[in-house]
Amino acid sequence: MILFLDNDSARAALMYGRMKPEDRDSTIWCKTAEEAIVTLKDYAGSLTSAYLDSSLTENEYSDTRSDNGGMEVVRFLEKAPAQLKISLKSCRFTVHTWDKAAGLKMFTRLFKAGYDVKYRPFGS
Repeated sequence: MILFLDNDSARAALMYGRMKPEDRDSTIWCKTAEEAIVTLKDYAGSLTSAYLDSSLTENEYSDTRSDNGGMEVVRFLEKAPAQLKISLKSCRFTVHTWDKAAGLKMFTRLFKAGYDVKYRPFGS
């Protein structure tokens, strides 16, 4: 299973177009932090990849204090119970965003929390 968090339908379509057909059928597209958190809870043992965008608004730059952005998902993951963290050990997180400052902040906090994470800013 793959979690893809991004509010932009064009980026979602681009992502789906780059995937293998079998991955398209097992991808859950979340448009809000709340949807992503529910998906993480419900599919923790099955997720192999999670792609997290920092900004879930029309603005490409993020308010990392917002409760509807990728950082809210990071805050949830930092506080996640040990059992959930263990279930997510096989999940590789990728932070993808235009906002390099917010993306780097998300990457650093996930890394410090012990998650397998990489940072891939848009345009690189």
